Amino acid sequence: MRQSRMLSNYRTEFRRAGLPYSKEASALRWVRKFLNELSIDHASQIRHWQIDYYISELKKQELSYDELLHAKSSLRFLMDRVLKIEKDSLHHYENENPGVFRVTG
Repeated sequence: MRQSRMLSNYRTEFRRAGLPYSKEASALRWVRKFLNELSIDHASQIRHWQIDYYISELKKQELSYDELLHAKSSLRFLMDRVLKIEKDSLHHYENENPGVFRVTG
């Protein structure tokens, strides 16, 4: 799913959840910033560790706790509700062959 389509689906899911427009606009800013700073063009490029990395980088910028929490929840909403990627689903090869390194695309 391309970036513009991800953002459109984000808006749709946000509205389905019945959340206010002001929170939607703020959440979309965090998601856009995340996608642009990590140069993500397609949904297949997003991993959970990238969100954790991005949040840790935001912590270095002296943002308030509320801003960090909002950024994290916005990105988790993207993963859980829009892209429907569960945290453990990305590691389904780990237990298959221990000691084997797999490159996935």
